[in-house]
Amino acid sequence: MIYFKRFCCPCAFTGLTIQRIVYPTGTLCICPTGPTGVTGPTGSTGTTGPTGVTGPTGATGPTGVTGPTGVTGPTGPTGVTGSTGVTGPTGSTGTTGPTGVTGPTGATGPTGATGATGATGPAGADGADGATGATGPIGFAGVTGSTGATGLTGATGPTGATGPTGATGPTGATGPAGATGPTGVTEPVQAQGLAAYSLPAASVTGGAQVIFDRNATQAGTAVSHTQNTAPVTISQTGTYFVHYAATITPTSSTFPVSNLTNFTINGQTQSAGTSQIVFSANSPQRTVASLLFNVTSVPATLAVVSSGGTFLYSDASLNVFRVGDSSS
Repeated sequence: MIYFKRFCCPCAFTGLTIQRIVYPTGTLCICPTGPTGVTGPTGSTGTTGPTGVTGPTGATGPTGVTGPTGVTGPTGPTGVTGSTGVTGPTGSTGTTGPTGVTGPTGATGPTGATGATGATGPAGADGADGATGATGPIGFAGVTGSTGATGLTGATGPTGATGPTGATGPTGATGPAGATGPTGVTEPVQAQGLAAYSLPAASVTGGAQVIFDRNATQAGTAVSHTQNTAPVTISQTGTYFVHYAATITPTSSTFPVSNLTNFTINGQTQSAGTSQIVFSANSPQRTVASLLFNVTSVPATLAVVSSGGTFLYSDASLNVFRVGDSSS
């Protein structure tokens, strides 16, 4: 509410007198509106106020038009066949139909087997006697009559020739064994063997026998050897074992070269006691050979034979033993 208005001091901007309105609560001076000033710069944007409360949900819109029907999907797999239902009750028997027309007669079957022969009928009455037949042939001789009494014994005749010897009867049962006799005196077994050797190097050509210039030991008389010779003489049958060893050096300048050492008995090569060395250089090697053999006839000659070229033999040794009786 305005109580009164009166003029007041001039307006600071225009110099015009302005009105002053007095209110119960104070005084307000009103100046005439001046020209619009230049627009001031835009103030900075104020802080965004809090979001207002969400309004109530609107009413549901009308249902849309139904879309077109989709393409039919593929047919699903056939389901498992259900179990067979219970069999229904048997229906009542129908009325018997009329009898059919009789068919044609079948072919006649095969004749059955003949029946058993009937019993023989009673004998008929005897007929009249016929005429007498011709006389038959003479019958066999009758049984011989009993022997008459023995006559007197005649004189004894000469003795007959001796008959052949009868077959030998079966052998009788073996009688009980006799008591064991006292043990005999055991005779000492005498060793039989020979050891011979050759120390200095000696040249042996291919196919020649190795010479042993010394005998070290001789036991018994079954095996013997003459020094500075090759063969060993065996003068008792039995089974023997021989062992030979030597150092061999080739004399050849061409390599490789092979040496073969074996035993001979009575000139026959014994393949079981063969020793072979292949040399690739002119350097000595040790050879060893041994043999188990039987002697069934005496005297027998044992020798060591070298083959394959000319070789130097040194530190050679030969040992021959009789080890038992021959098994053959």
